[in-house]
Amino acid sequence: MDENESLLKRARIEYILKFLRESSDYNHCVNSNDIIDYLRQNGIICARKSVYDDIKALNKFGYDISRGQSSNEGYFLAERHFETSEIRLMIDAVASAPFITEKKTRELTDKLLSLLSKYQREGINPQFQNENRVKFSNEQVYYVIDDLNRAIIEGKRVEFDYYKYSIVDNKPVLTKKKHFVISPYAMVWANDKYYLVGNYDKYDNLTNYRIDRIKMISITDSPARPFSEVCEYRDFFDKSDYVRKNIMMYNGDEIELELVCDNGLLDLMVDRFGDDAMIVNKMNNRFYIRTTVFDSEGLVDWLLPYCDRIKILSPASLKSKIEERVRKALEFMSG
Repeated sequence: MDENESLLKRARIEYILKFLRESSDYNHCVNSNDIIDYLRQNGIICARKSVYDDIKALNKFGYDISRGQSSNEGYFLAERHFETSEIRLMIDAVASAPFITEKKTRELTDKLLSLLSKYQREGINPQFQNENRVKFSNEQVYYVIDDLNRAIIEGKRVEFDYYKYSIVDNKPVLTKKKHFVISPYAMVWANDKYYLVGNYDKYDNLTNYRIDRIKMISITDSPARPFSEVCEYRDFFDKSDYVRKNIMMYNGDEIELELVCDNGLLDLMVDRFGDDAMIVNKMNNRFYIRTTVFDSEGLVDWLLPYCDRIKILSPASLKSKIEERVRKALEFMSG
């Protein structure tokens, strides 16, 4: 086989695979005539035997191309990288992530949908188009994520501009807050936001930065500060533990939290702290919970809506913060 024939065969096989991905599934087969017509539309003329040989070659290379229930139905791509339900889950996750802009959401969704046949897509795309979600506007977010990931792997510091909202002409506008040089340790998804966890050299602790607020990022030549110098983690940075303790992603000192809660809050507590937290059913309508968290304003914000159904046993300082917040709220409402 000369080089031109080899290239033609390769192109033919790729077009056949593309056609099977796009136009076939378990409920929709394509026969050899369909494949030959598709190839002709793309400038390739071939015999029926060549189609059969190419499908055998694709099966040999690991693609599961099966025949329909009857011999004259044709072929379909039986196994795909993702099931329809898995694509649906990923599309929903992308649509729900505020830090992924509207433009990037559409691009990612189109890529995910391309993994399905056109018939499978019909049950997903109309649902997505009808959704209306809040999306942020930082189009640099892909580059930021890529650079942060590379810096974490290489153990390098990063520098970037960090933005916050201010009111300009009666509208909220992102304005530059500060330039940071950070030792990055992890990227975590919490509270529908994506955060960088790292260390700002001025302090001996961990700080969180909203990734959608980061712009103009670059990786420096300076090695990152070891996270073991600023937190309790040693061999690896335990993201799951960090998110569990970090209520609403506010930092603080680690404390032992003890509560007595109404039984109706059991699901809430397990969702927040996991089923490995110490939970004891102390009486018929209440339970006791003990766990470790970071003492922060985020913890106060999280507990406040349930203060009529929770009794704080320890620390006493947290109980005082809740009482002070309620007092200030009453003063503000009456002022």
